[in-house]
Amino acid sequence: MRGMGRRFRKGEGGQALVEFALVLPLLLLMVLGIIDFGRAWNLHQVLTDAAREGVRKAVIFDPATTKDSVLAVVGAVIASGSYDPRKATVSFPDGFQAGRGKVSTVRIAMKYRFGFLAPFIKLASADGTDTMTLTTQASMRNE
Repeated sequence: MRGMGRRFRKGEGGQALVEFALVLPLLLLMVLGIIDFGRAWNLHQVLTDAAREGVRKAVIFDPATTKDSVLAVVGAVIASGSYDPRKATVSFPDGFQAGRGKVSTVRIAMKYRFGFLAPFIKLASADGTDTMTLTTQASMRNE
């Protein structure tokens, strides 16, 4: 009986494998979460760039500049980021081309659906969905 106890105490070869099997799911969840939040951050950066380009187009003093031309610029920037511009909501809170010396603002809102973290986001969100609305705006003065 004594010899059998020594044999089991000396064999620690499977310990690292068991510990790795316990830690791996948490590690993978953390890595996939970082990727998912990185994708959301990328969309926010694309929307911010689109708002800046849109308001830059809107404040140029040119009679040919219309609301549709500003929306086309915003849509082109969003599409260049590999997102669907039809899903974005573009608004002009201060009105379109309010006049010289006044501030123009372009606001963009777009929903982002989480991929890997969707079940956890559903549990944590107030409305029970796996989406988050990303909103950004840019303002410039008409010169």
